[in-house]
Amino acid sequence: MKTTHRISQPSGNPHMDRRSMLKSSILAGSAALAGNVLHGLPLAAAQTGPSSGATTTQTNPDAKHLGPIDPLKLEYVFQIRIDFSERVSFQTPTGRRAYVPAASGVIEGPRLQGIVVPHSGADFAANGHLNAHYMLKAADGAMIYIHNTGYLYPADGKPIDRNDPSWGGDREFYFRITPVFDTPVGPHDWLTRTIIVGTGKRHANPDYTLFTYYAVL
Repeated sequence: MKTTHRISQPSGNPHMDRRSMLKSSILAGSAALAGNVLHGLPLAAAQTGPSSGATTTQTNPDAKHLGPIDPLKLEYVFQIRIDFSERVSFQTPTGRRAYVPAASGVIEGPRLQGIVVPHSGADFAANGHLNAHYMLKAADGAMIYIHNTGYLYPADGKPIDRNDPSWGGDREFYFRITPVFDTPVGPHDWLTRTIIVGTGKRHANPDYTLFTYYAVL
């Protein structure tokens, strides 16, 4: 069965709405996380407790190491807000496939600013695996390709209600990503030779996702 939903967009100036809501999200939802990460904590250490959705495994206190254990250091680099106006899902022989195109978006942060090129790509997620392709346009006009892969599934393990237009956008999700980029030669090509990791936070009414990205130093 195929399910399609279209989400109405808020009135007013959409560009200003996106920028103001993005800045609000940065201040309210990401400052503490970025602060912990900038002090060299692993990303998982900044989000503890059952709501993080991380799988709990037993550890061996007597385990031996082959050498010094150097902690990863992460640097917050930018956030991307992507707005959605349509969600399509259908059953396949191996599970479910989603098609969620990007209607618009904005990029803010110390290492990159710009916009998400409208209708330049989509998320083609299947069975909890994120697989999204978009084009970004930096503030200097440079075009940047992003391929987001990772995992996205409800933290409580309960199925998503496909009758909900935002597919449970305000629920807690395990949402972790490892994007790769392609850029023109120039000031943004550091993205093509740097490991980037990130988190995603879904929102409903309006339907959008806020991605927060960190460079592995």
